[in-house]
Amino acid sequence: MSSALLFLINDIKNDLLLSLGITYIVLGTVGNLLNIILFRKRVLWKLSPCIPFLLVASVANMIDIYSAIMLRMLIGFQITPAYYSPIICKLQYYLYYTSYCISSWCMVACCADRFISSSHSAAVRRYSSMRMSGRIILGIILFTLLVYLQTLFCYEANQFNKPTPCFVQTAVCSVVDIVLYFIFQAIGPPLLMFIFGIGTFIHIHQRRSIAQISASTTETAVRTNTSVPTRNTERNGREILRMLTIQVVLYIVFCMPLLALKIYFILPLSIVKSTVRISVENLIFNAALLISFIDKSFSFYIYTLASKYYRQELIKLMTRCWSQRRVVPQN
Repeated sequence: MSSALLFLINDIKNDLLLSLGITYIVLGTVGNLLNIILFRKRVLWKLSPCIPFLLVASVANMIDIYSAIMLRMLIGFQITPAYYSPIICKLQYYLYYTSYCISSWCMVACCADRFISSSHSAAVRRYSSMRMSGRIILGIILFTLLVYLQTLFCYEANQFNKPTPCFVQTAVCSVVDIVLYFIFQAIGPPLLMFIFGIGTFIHIHQRRSIAQISASTTETAVRTNTSVPTRNTERNGREILRMLTIQVVLYIVFCMPLLALKIYFILPLSIVKSTVRISVENLIFNAALLISFIDKSFSFYIYTLASKYYRQELIKLMTRCWSQRRVVPQN
């Protein structure tokens, strides 16, 4: 009976990893490639200094898809190099953690840029610039690569008594792993995103109050057509804020299951786990890991649904590509 149940659980896990893995890879690759193409456009870079953060986040998401999801999908084909190879096991988690963390903290930087750029103080708004964005991106990448060097020492293959054979080796490593995940992925980024988001809404409310007080000046500007570019810029900025808000909410929702599971794994439970229980935990762990990738893999579709401006730029890109295909080369 236990053997039959064990085979059933493993079949469910393999089917889940195979079907969802292929879906994530296909849709995630297409979506993030389109994100990268669109975010490289200079017209968007002129719109806001937070666009480079979105570009780097999309590149990090691509690395995430092919470092973690690809290997998970291979498990569905019963190809498990990370289970037996220490090098592949360590590199898988190192690339997964670093790319996931870079993507998350780039979203934090986006929210911080929206907070700074919406300030009524000109001295504060000066920090919202392309030069500052480049420095912050470099700092995020270097810091993340250094912090997660611990995965190269803590993770090891051939641990078939753990939730997955490629897992942390010791209790100390488990604590370090959960603390880093808690601070730099599960709680730190969404907490800062929430704080910057509230601050941005406060800034927007303050600017609207100031605009209402100076209504006569605004009417004069409208008659001379000098406020139209500013109004368009503010509207596009609000759409970027809407994109970020939806992304933040989804990020918080989808990373919670994996956090809860990591906490469960380090609890000092004096229970001898059967092979069936280990298989169930393996299934739940892989499901939680896939859930945590939803907002990373499908960010393009989130942006498309949330922003009219993004949809317009996407249509322009598609139209341009279609026009170039229809051009007949002349001999």
